[in-house]
Amino acid sequence: MLRDIFYAIGDSFQTIFEIMPLFADYINYFFMVVIFVFLVLWTGKMFGHRKRGEEHASS
Repeated sequence: MLRDIFYAIGDSFQTIFEIMPLFADYINYFFMVVIFVFLVLWTGKMFGHRKRGEEHASS
């Protein structure tokens, strides 16, 4: 019984790993775009704070 469960888990992972190469690169590109967009937004916020004089200066 326990053997059947492990074989079922193995079979399900095998099908997942066969499908994964079809969309793996697209997921990486999606994450790269999301990180780039948030980096641009964050940089824009920092320049906005500096322009309004809200920059935190430790010295």
